[in-house]
Amino acid sequence: MSKPKEIEFKELLPSFFRNSIRTITFDEENLYVGDFTGKVSVAPLSDISINSIKSMKLHSGPIFEVRLKYGLIISCSSDKSVQVTDFKTLTKQKNFLGAMEYVYQTADYKNRLYAFSDTCEVLCWDYNTTKLIKRIKITDKSFSGCIGDGKIFAGGSKGIVSVIDPEINEEIKVYNAHSSSINDIVYRDGLVYTAGSDGDSKIKAWNTTDYKLFRTYSGKKNGIVVIRVKWNYIIAGGNDNKITIFDLETTKILYVVNLAGGCWGLDLNEKMIYAGSGSDLVIVSIENKLETFSDNNLYQFFLDQKFSDFKISNYPVHKFFIKLRCEKEPEEVKIILENNFKKEESYKFLEWVYGKTIYISEIVQKIANKIGIQDEDLKKKALKNDLINAYADEESKDFFLVVKDPEDEDEDEDAYEEIPIHKYILLARCGLFRDFFANITEETNKVHDYSGKSVEVVEQFVRYLYFNDFELTADDDPELIVEELEDAVSYYQLEKHCNLPKCLKKIKRQFNIK
Repeated sequence: MSKPKEIEFKELLPSFFRNSIRTITFDEENLYVGDFTGKVSVAPLSDISINSIKSMKLHSGPIFEVRLKYGLIISCSSDKSVQVTDFKTLTKQKNFLGAMEYVYQTADYKNRLYAFSDTCEVLCWDYNTTKLIKRIKITDKSFSGCIGDGKIFAGGSKGIVSVIDPEINEEIKVYNAHSSSINDIVYRDGLVYTAGSDGDSKIKAWNTTDYKLFRTYSGKKNGIVVIRVKWNYIIAGGNDNKITIFDLETTKILYVVNLAGGCWGLDLNEKMIYAGSGSDLVIVSIENKLETFSDNNLYQFFLDQKFSDFKISNYPVHKFFIKLRCEKEPEEVKIILENNFKKEESYKFLEWVYGKTIYISEIVQKIANKIGIQDEDLKKKALKNDLINAYADEESKDFFLVVKDPEDEDEDEDAYEEIPIHKYILLARCGLFRDFFANITEETNKVHDYSGKSVEVVEQFVRYLYFNDFELTADDDPELIVEELEDAVSYYQLEKHCNLPKCLKKIKRQFNIK
């Protein structure tokens, strides 16, 4: 079993917030930190320094969570209150009262605010008026909570998960998840992820439909305090003085970040993890290490609705990807979905088609079976496998990149080589060709590649669009090809492909290229 790789800090700012950090979040501009004295501190991401911090006392006790909603900060505390604050004007906007004990986390459903506290109840307020609507009785004290698939999930002090139907504000299901308290709970794509404390320091993924255990992630010690589920990873902090990064599919630990103390608050974007360890702010670069959203799926292409050539349940889609994933003509898939399933159920399936979720939920399985994909085949139908199979299917390729070797001075037809590819792979994965097709008015099945790179380099570029990887041998002159590939990144507009530098580094290591 391979040992997890250690990631060094990009930056360590000791005693940065003077008081111990309990919770962290951020938006595109600012980092927000809640501490144990009841203060929220804000620092611009472009200039995280002592002089740039603005702080405001919001609570009389430790703040357990800060999160953002409509540009406002929602915070909850041991002082039994939930505050909504506008940090631009440094004014408190709302104050939700009525909790009998500490409030650990909050969640939104429609125009209501739910709070999870150290009592056997979940509080429900009207968000607009701050009026307490109901104290929902549950089986266990709730240390954490989240909302997903139209249900509320409360993580309890005894390891129990309470499921609440927000339409009736009643507990409808209880199940045992851990042998100790659940310190954090997160929803993602049909699964609820629970984080156990001391004695059961595991992360477990539970189906939101039948409440069965789906996966277990082991390897943390001394209690997990905070988890984030992002892209194809789980990032966890706790009392073992480590940030641990798990592979969402394999459950393996990929990376660890060793800290001087425990980690009770963290958040991340495509480039950085921001974490609190005591009063220290730890900044960890994950750029070129993790395959982020734009690398491992086509969901953004689906959301953009550009170049769609078909509709299913009124959602713009692309025939190529429907046929690739479903192995049926798009017209057949359309009829099956529209005649047998609700619009929102079709959308869940389309999310799977475009790779937003790797989890085979009950509705995805039901639709897939109706289309004709059997369970055994469905398990093998990861998006990456379908793309690899498409690369090998030469007959289905409907487009050509026309390449002229820069060392060939002839202008006759023999000087040009046509490299086959699927048009929609180019569109979905490459910014250069998206721009090209957006500005042409006539149909064509080929385009000249003017990168000035050799046929071998362009072939490697095409392979990358399917595999997210390169494949070279010693006979390929890897040093020269890597140099040309690095030079071609901006030409092909692949800067947002965070996995690309990682792939190039892998080749460099393989062939000892400096």
